[in-house]
Amino acid sequence: MAKGGRALKGHEKHFESALAGAICREVGARDFYGKLSEAIKNAEGKEKFHRLSADEEGHRAKLESWYRKLFDAPFVADPKMLKESEIRGITVNDLTTALAAIGIAIKAEMRAESFYAAEAAAASVPDVRTLFENLAKEEHGHYELLEAERSSITGGFYWFDIDSANFLED
Repeated sequence: MAKGGRALKGHEKHFESALAGAICREVGARDFYGKLSEAIKNAEGKEKFHRLSADEEGHRAKLESWYRKLFDAPFVADPKMLKESEIRGITVNDLTTALAAIGIAIKAEMRAESFYAAEAAAASVPDVRTLFENLAKEEHGHYELLEAERSSITGGFYWFDIDSANFLED
């Protein structure tokens, strides 16, 4: 039984499954971004993917902490679940272009944001709902960062690149 038994009673299996899935997804994202960081030759791009990998590691640690708090046990990953990340089946090699890698990452961040938003909507425990809402926001921030990066590479225009909207006014 979870430490917060009264708050989680009847919902433990769903929360346990949701947290386990979230942890495994974060491990997959961390590893993917880490591999991209290692493969990228451009120092600035390397650093951006290294920071994304570190962010996903922070999410994993946060989620594992909540798992221990709620279930009074350390999280042990099911190897099958580790293969269920947003990046499943995607490999990156020397032929992968920066734009292709960014495109993969953008799609993964959109799926991660949707996953956390759905889990937040399903959560009946306020602290767990807030945890998932915050993670959805962080994943959306990653999405925006990646969209801006794609835009800068392609020479396109992305609204979030703008520091100020002053130029829109006379």
